[in-house]
Amino acid sequence: MITLLSLIVALGIGTYRISFLDSLSVFFDHILGNVTDQLGDIYIWNGRLPRAIGALTVGAGLALCGAVMQNVMNNPLADPYTVGVSSGAFLGAVLSMIGGFAILPFLPDDISLIVNAFVFSLIPVAVILLISKFKNLSPTAIILLGVAMMYVFSSITQYLMISSEAEDLADAYSWRVGYLSRVDWEVLPYIVITVVVLSILLAILYKKLDIMYMGDNSARTLGVNAKRMRIVTLFLVSLMTAGIVCFTGTIGFIGLVAPHIARIFVGSKNKHLLPASAAFGAAFLIIADLIAKMSGANGLPVGVISSMVGGPLFLYILIKQRKKVWN
Repeated sequence: MITLLSLIVALGIGTYRISFLDSLSVFFDHILGNVTDQLGDIYIWNGRLPRAIGALTVGAGLALCGAVMQNVMNNPLADPYTVGVSSGAFLGAVLSMIGGFAILPFLPDDISLIVNAFVFSLIPVAVILLISKFKNLSPTAIILLGVAMMYVFSSITQYLMISSEAEDLADAYSWRVGYLSRVDWEVLPYIVITVVVLSILLAILYKKLDIMYMGDNSARTLGVNAKRMRIVTLFLVSLMTAGIVCFTGTIGFIGLVAPHIARIFVGSKNKHLLPASAAFGAAFLIIADLIAKMSGANGLPVGVISSMVGGPLFLYILIKQRKKVWN
């Protein structure tokens, strides 16, 4: 209910001044083919609506990925970026924006940036999966490998940014903190299809995810190959996260905070936790984007607001929640 209400409210908030009731009127007039406010129709349908749907989809996807990562890694601090997806994507984007490097050079610059970010975001995951094939990695070892990959990619990125022009540096920083301003009807279908398809695949595994809570030895006793399950879920989560960040940049704290909030209300059973996490994540990001649009003369990147709100909120949850909420 909160998510739907937030989505509706998002139609009435932005740089174009229009009342909430008028924005709803413009919305339904477009559906009925009776457009009377041409300017309002452009702002609502070509600007606010795809951006709001994008916030809903991205928030739900990141929160779902966070819930799964915390489960299979048995670590309340895990999130979708734990294995280095965001640092890889950022390096790919910076190589495109600052270095002019393109994996597919025949594509336009904006599409080439997306392709770069997507491909590079999966490199840390590929390294971890390759090592996992030859060595049985514990969840802690996977997290540490992800951290190591993050530092390697971040160091290369920082070197490129130090030697860049001021304008390119500003673009790179904007991408780094995360944004939704470029989500339109052309981009939105790719995000929605990615999140919906991979969310269904992850949701199908909810019973095995419940067993993973018990630890690898107990899971093996109950017929679940913990190593294989961890690799499969890691691949699916990384693919979804990569499919999101290559369009929006790195939007922080959604995948970390939303699952913890959901656990407080519905517990740790994945049948309820996964959809609840998605709903909280969607509402969180929509509201954060509303605040971002109203902040300053030209608004702020949504990643700034999600971090400003998500950081203190996460600290509060860690202090106040009882241990049994996680267990």
